Amino acid sequence: MAALALLGMLLPLQRAVLPGDQGLSWALDLFAHWQPWYAATWLACSLLLASTRRRWLLALPLVALPWFTASRPAAQSAEPAQLTIVIANVNIRQHDPQALLQWLREHPANIVVLTELSPAYAQRLAEAGNGGFGHALLHPLDSPPGLGILSDRPLMEPRLHADTLGALYLQACIDLLGQPLRLFAVHPKPPMAVRKFKARDSLLRELAGASDQATVIAGDLNATAWSSALYAAQQHNVRRVTGAAPTYPSEGAGLIGIGIDHVLVSPQLAGSFHQRGPNIGSDHLPVKVGIRWQAAPANVGSRQHCRLLAE
Repeated sequence: MAALALLGMLLPLQRAVLPGDQGLSWALDLFAHWQPWYAATWLACSLLLASTRRRWLLALPLVALPWFTASRPAAQSAEPAQLTIVIANVNIRQHDPQALLQWLREHPANIVVLTELSPAYAQRLAEAGNGGFGHALLHPLDSPPGLGILSDRPLMEPRLHADTLGALYLQACIDLLGQPLRLFAVHPKPPMAVRKFKARDSLLRELAGASDQATVIAGDLNATAWSSALYAAQQHNVRRVTGAAPTYPSEGAGLIGIGIDHVLVSPQLAGSFHQRGPNIGSDHLPVKVGIRWQAAPANVGSRQHCRLLAE
């Protein structure tokens, strides 16, 4: 058991040894997600074995491996957030937004990214005035690719795109203190086959590739902090604001599972905080983050620049 736990903790290192999107990389990446469980198993085995062979105490520091192999977090700032973003996978079978809207009333946000947005859920949102958000970009479907963005500021130059397998992502531009900020709402397909693994990693690599422009990528990425997908984004210096705590499944108050709902930001931005929300009737827990500019921006007229960036 101890050997398997150690092997599991070493799996994220395969990204350096086996870069790319080959079948073996896919298989190893699937098992790399479960780092907290591998670490907990290693800790338990080491303590148990140390009761008879004290030299096993020397192995205890290896329990920290997952903290070193996780994708690197974005820069952090102690200053207050200038923009708060919520990600909520609302589950295609869930049609009542009241739990989410109640949480948002108690913990306001500027932007809400919705994944697995169904027509029934979107209709109930509309009946509730979209939770008081003045701007909405919704593309509900009777299938998991449905997406939406709620915003307290205009969503300029909106675009709807699809990846190579038909998974959708939304693009819009918003104004943040006079500067344009490009926002992607993303939900790639779960990587349960090699082609889906390739499509997920390729999409995040493509979106992160234009990180010379201020960019936020938010949604259910179907990837943990140890996934090759976040490593692909990191290669373009796009890093996560979110932590590694489980967001799926919501059962067990988030004590078990994996963290696959993320906000990634380009180098122009820093994180101020991140937290998980309560159970909103979905199989995912929502996530809320705060971000801000790394440096004080100059007002350059975001509407003009948003058009240029979107074309």
